[in-house]
Amino acid sequence: MFIQGDVLAFVSLLIGTCLSAWALTVTYGLLFPDRSEIAKAILSANPGKCVGRGAIIVATLGVLGAVLLAVPNPVVKLVGWIVLLVILSVAALGLAGAARMAGDRMQSMAPEMNHYAAFCRGAAFMITGCIVPFVGWFAFGPVLFLAAVGAGSKAAVQRASRTPSISQLETA
Repeated sequence: MFIQGDVLAFVSLLIGTCLSAWALTVTYGLLFPDRSEIAKAILSANPGKCVGRGAIIVATLGVLGAVLLAVPNPVVKLVGWIVLLVILSVAALGLAGAARMAGDRMQSMAPEMNHYAAFCRGAAFMITGCIVPFVGWFAFGPVLFLAAVGAGSKAAVQRASRTPSISQLETA
């Protein structure tokens, strides 16, 4: 039986997690504008390949990190945490690219919206779409996570083009 405090704690945890994920997505998009633009281009060009690449990365490195976390040696456990945090960092970069893509699509529907507002709203829609019961939990959220890992991993290692990006053109 749930009491009112348990429900309030769960709702607060859900809201805090969503706000933190949104802030992390916006921060990655602002700190790494070129990399998130690359992730956006990769994700919009081949979303299926991004999901497949993300599934392979999560299946290999995620399992490796979980196995290393189970070892009682503290140094090995630290390496396991580092592996899992690298996966989550790459996913945040890919999610910033997905948020840029969603923001660009929103901006094409409402041209009066500026780039920053569209990007922030795109990030908010990506995050809140993952907390919709059942569809978000078991379909949209995992697929978005795998696509973000796939796009973020390729964007992290791919060389940036020599042409100026949209973020550099806006500041000029």
